[in-house]
Amino acid sequence: MLLAKNCFTKDNLKTRKTIKLGTLYEYRKIESAQIVDKGEGKYSFLLKFDGVVEIERRWFNLIFQGLIKLGGVDCHPRIPGSMIGVIHNLEMVGGNEQVVKVRNSSASIHRESLNGFIFCMSQVRKLRDAVGIFPDYDDCWYMTATKAHRLGIALSELLRDRITSGRHSGNHIVDPHISLENLSILCRHEPVSYLGRKIHISDTSVFTADHFMRKISDMAFVKPPSFLAEKEYRFSFTIVAGDRILIPTVDNVILNVEQLVDWVL
Repeated sequence: MLLAKNCFTKDNLKTRKTIKLGTLYEYRKIESAQIVDKGEGKYSFLLKFDGVVEIERRWFNLIFQGLIKLGGVDCHPRIPGSMIGVIHNLEMVGGNEQVVKVRNSSASIHRESLNGFIFCMSQVRKLRDAVGIFPDYDDCWYMTATKAHRLGIALSELLRDRITSGRHSGNHIVDPHISLENLSILCRHEPVSYLGRKIHISDTSVFTADHFMRKISDMAFVKPPSFLAEKEYRFSFTIVAGDRILIPTVDNVILNVEQLVDWVL
């Protein structure tokens, strides 16, 4: 398996020896029609429970938050970003301290991720599989998928150094008034999930309410099916100082990755 990065020839990592990390918000307004996503990092779903369905109490509280809240263990999960739930129909038919049973119920959910840096590639089996994914680009570079974790670590370290050096030089990446004590970069990387706007869950469905809530807990990894052809494998970077998540104040950052050139096929 390979990770491919479609690009213009002038931007090929082998030539330029840099990688650009953009933010979710930048991809909402970028001018290129082939990669723009005005809904990047945010999405609205219609969640329908067909028949009798068991939902973990903590997820129930999130789905129907603001209107109904049940007590119990671990009833206040936290997810990054905003979430709004609207009940269309709710029929509770049982449950216990861990789960709630609902029947023929539905709710609309709007999720939006916190802004943060991302780096996008395509997961392909062979070199030729990346050709044409983004027709406007005239070049592509590749890396074996086994290097994904190492790439995430390397980019995290470079981003951390860039934030620190920017603080000293006045080229700020995050709010200059926030302390960078105990600064760290958390990197998550995995294939993007392509979810439709209507999700049906039943007592026989493989895709459960738990699966759904875990998928949308980080909207940086969820896109609509219209983007399926991109075969995206995404790296998402969360900037943390102490126990506080820091939001970038710039749309993108260019990292010098000369040390990674030897990894490129």
